[in-house]
Amino acid sequence: MRLSVSSTKSGAILDGRGPEITQTGLDRLVTLVTMFLLAETKKRTPQGVYGAQGGLLGSIQEEVKGKGTPVIKGVVMSAQKYAEPIEKGRASGKSWPPEGSLVRWIEVKFGVDNVTAKRLEFVVRRKIGRKGFPGAHMFERAATENTGRIDAMAAAEGFKIAVELES
Repeated sequence: MRLSVSSTKSGAILDGRGPEITQTGLDRLVTLVTMFLLAETKKRTPQGVYGAQGGLLGSIQEEVKGKGTPVIKGVVMSAQKYAEPIEKGRASGKSWPPEGSLVRWIEVKFGVDNVTAKRLEFVVRRKIGRKGFPGAHMFERAATENTGRIDAMAAAEGFKIAVELES
């Protein structure tokens, strides 16, 4: 049996580039996964009265914080105040939606003018308060339904980092 061992005095790990290569790969992975989850969340987001141009769908955005540091975080979020109730839903018997918050939705959904929408809003708010509604869970489902793909992205990026560290 023949055993052969070779050693080199060069390479990314030995010349001090290891941490930089690892950090660059980590930044790349978190950015890639965050952009992927943004697209997956938007696919699952219900389109309201503004369609794809505005409203909830248009407000969903991503941010990658801490690039170049050991603590990097990707966030997919919405600044709309009604994003959380749409995500989680509303249980029956809970408080009503705020007054005035559904007027535009009623106008478009029922095809009525502003005056009629304001009159109908009370009834709609009361029904939501009494019956509730199920959540869309678009943020949650985007993450849970894609864990396999995210794991595959991480494995591929880990392989790229390993190859770069060997060079």
